[in-house]
Amino acid sequence: MRFGIQFHPLPTAPEIAAYAKRAMSQAHVGTSVTNPFYRTLIDLALSAGRMLMRRVRALSVVACVALVLSFTPLLWPGLSCGAERVSLALPAKSMGYLPLFVAMHRGFIKDEGIEIEIPMMLPNIAHNALFSGQIDYHGVADSALRLAARGAPSKAIFFGAIRPNYFLMAKPQIKSVVELKGKNIGVARFGDTVELATRVALGREGLDPQRDAVTIMIGFPTTRVAALTAGSIDATIVVPPDNVLLRQKGFRELLFLGDAIEFPSNGFATTDRQLNVRGDQVKRLLRALYRGLIFAKERPDDTIQIIEREWKVELLVARESYASLSKSFSKDGAASEAGLRIHTQQIQKADRDIGDIPLSKIVDFRPLEEIRREWAK
Repeated sequence: MRFGIQFHPLPTAPEIAAYAKRAMSQAHVGTSVTNPFYRTLIDLALSAGRMLMRRVRALSVVACVALVLSFTPLLWPGLSCGAERVSLALPAKSMGYLPLFVAMHRGFIKDEGIEIEIPMMLPNIAHNALFSGQIDYHGVADSALRLAARGAPSKAIFFGAIRPNYFLMAKPQIKSVVELKGKNIGVARFGDTVELATRVALGREGLDPQRDAVTIMIGFPTTRVAALTAGSIDATIVVPPDNVLLRQKGFRELLFLGDAIEFPSNGFATTDRQLNVRGDQVKRLLRALYRGLIFAKERPDDTIQIIEREWKVELLVARESYASLSKSFSKDGAASEAGLRIHTQQIQKADRDIGDIPLSKIVDFRPLEEIRREWAK
């Protein structure tokens, strides 16, 4: 999937001068020039040429064309260079990444001179691709935090949500979290944020996640939804629009996990090298994401239309999905220290030898802070 304008290389001044000469000679015999870019340059060159030649006879047509070219960046700012290709991998086309899709639909990414491609990758594949340079960014910041805490040269740079966009859905006959005791609950992977949220939800209702329920690793959200629909499991964590669609089918929404725990989710990460060497690109991408986030928060009706088109859902589903997502919108793309500490505590529980984890080791919000300051002016 690619969004943004793909520009062809701008011709050199000698090439345009030669083309202008040929076009001028063709104009005397009635031959048309169809390329609009060249046609515009030629028209301007001819006009400038006639004016200047009346005053300075020695000025050549080539000089006139060069004069026009000197004004090209002012007349066509977007044509001064080609769009820069950027690859950003996602684990799934989730509505949790709504600011990104809003930025694409509204042209915010194109405004930054970026042509973006979005491959779908499992988290471990995305990490390998990021460190090998096959992609520039990815949307699995939660696991990137764990890798960075262990010394990997990467940082989380933006979060679209301040709390997990997770909803605990169960079979119709299950009416409360307590009734999940002894039931099968589907999770994506052991140790990820979905399992963390599941354990928190169970613990909040007085259940022991280790003894009172059976967690089954299933994987992708679509697979978990299919397993619940088929009756293979009793409950699972889903994200919009799956919670809305399951409710329509009679399944029970037991809990919005954001009410039980607050930690940032749906984040983007990149490498330290990208931050240091291509800081301008990082900032341009973040600016587009920031604009997408603000637009999604301030213009719900327009954003609902984007959801409807991008995920090909009915208007009612789009509207209810937006209502679910809006519970978790980040204020400005950053994450609170308290929310990040939830992640670091889980990392330390999994690896007791890791020691203290400074937040500066796992996140870098400095480019985002610069953008917020610029936006406030």
